[in-house]
Amino acid sequence: MRPFDAILFDLDGTLLETAPEIGAAVNLAIIEQGLPPVDIAGVRFFIGHGVRQTIAQAYDTVAAAGTTASKREADIDAALARFEHHYEKLAPLSQPFADTVSTLTSLRALGIQCAIVSNKETRFVEQLLENGPLPGLIDLLVCGDTLAKKKPDAAPILHALEKFGTAASRTLMVGDSSIDVACARNAGVPVWMVPYGYNGGHPAESAGADRVIASLTEVVLACTGTASASVTLADHSR
Repeated sequence: MRPFDAILFDLDGTLLETAPEIGAAVNLAIIEQGLPPVDIAGVRFFIGHGVRQTIAQAYDTVAAAGTTASKREADIDAALARFEHHYEKLAPLSQPFADTVSTLTSLRALGIQCAIVSNKETRFVEQLLENGPLPGLIDLLVCGDTLAKKKPDAAPILHALEKFGTAASRTLMVGDSSIDVACARNAGVPVWMVPYGYNGGHPAESAGADRVIASLTEVVLACTGTASASVTLADHSR
């Protein structure tokens, strides 16, 4: 008997490698506000709380000392508007991780419902997924502006449970950061982590997930009863 009826996936750093494109778009946007670019590699540490927060953290690393709060907010708002313009051109460069499509395809074949639960705003998620393989493999999108609250609040996962009609114990959250773990804990669902995503520079093992998996393939193995300990980096099962 399969252990889960639904799997909820984070997007950035879990299903898709998006950091290079996000970093490039952020830099183009803040340069237009008269600021120097940030280290694109460092943008990986800012991803997870939504696009505006990513821009705000990048802005704060390069803004002049003494920048007033009003100017900061105005610059970030302007950069957010320009980010959308630039990201539209760069987003198609984002690519699924190696096991993303095969994992989702296998789960759908097993009759398991799949959702994306992301803090990225809906317009950016849809733009990112446009013309790619994921929309046909995903049953539900829960984005950063779908509800009044977003991860790590429980609301996004509880919303998915309601839409799917699944029990918390039969629903798995798969993410790449402590934000995903906290959201899952708040909603009372089990949570696994991949180690290759955007966890603010911290090792995945430190986030306290039930399990850290080497790749998304481990999700399919678990759902078919063929899970192998050899592909599990660490197990924090309760």
